[in-house]
Amino acid sequence: MPSRVVSAEGEPPPAGPFAPATLATGTRILSVSGQVAEGADAEEQAQKCLRAIDGLLAAAGATRTDVVRIGVFLTDMADRAAVARARSEYFGDHKPASTLVGVSGLVSPDLKVEIEAMAVF
Repeated sequence: MPSRVVSAEGEPPPAGPFAPATLATGTRILSVSGQVAEGADAEEQAQKCLRAIDGLLAAAGATRTDVVRIGVFLTDMADRAAVARARSEYFGDHKPASTLVGVSGLVSPDLKVEIEAMAVF
């Protein structure tokens, strides 16, 4: 595994499916631009975004466990739990560092979520 979770002593664990920090130990870095996808709701869009990221990781010779950081952009914070379910399903026990940002809009008004990633392998 190219990274390990770093936590500060005495600090509470994160309130979601992510690590407070990750220490990368690989030699190659893959920066994945924000992925968007059409879908009926934010969870379906997030699942499709993560599948797109999976394809880009594979094309570079990496896997989802090489992801050390993701950024999630949501147009409606009420969709946070749905996107967290998609992330948990995708990453399983692997928890990269993460940032969640509420935005007023994405490139198309039908889009609810955009996800970017960084992998080290």
